[in-house]
Amino acid sequence: MQVRSIDHISYAVTDIEATVEAWSRLYGMGPWTYQENGGTDAKGRPWKIRMAFTSVGTTEVELVQCLEGRIFQSKFIDKWGEGLHHIGFFVDDVDAEVERLVADGAGLIIHDPGRFAYLDAGGPGGAIFELMKKRS
Repeated sequence: MQVRSIDHISYAVTDIEATVEAWSRLYGMGPWTYQENGGTDAKGRPWKIRMAFTSVGTTEVELVQCLEGRIFQSKFIDKWGEGLHHIGFFVDDVDAEVERLVADGAGLIIHDPGRFAYLDAGGPGGAIFELMKKRS
């Protein structure tokens, strides 16, 4: 895999409105669009999130706040506090890249075959990366 662009950066936050207000005022970011999503996890527990999106050049900035239940970002906030959660890249074949990266030592966190995957780069400079199917 050759990373050619950073397609989005995602921040885990506890107060999405306060973050949007501060980043808009301080850094001139915006306009923002909002989306809510939810469902049940593999154990049948409900979850709900609110997201806010804006673009800075060609990079999308995504804020994620958990409104109900526990999600990936909730665990991140518990351990490290609010902040940069992951960096996202578009790829042609998510599944092939996941297979190659795991074989090379990356840790698979979440994988929705054909759509997206979160991987832990591990080692020095450890970070979470999201691979996403290219938008048509």
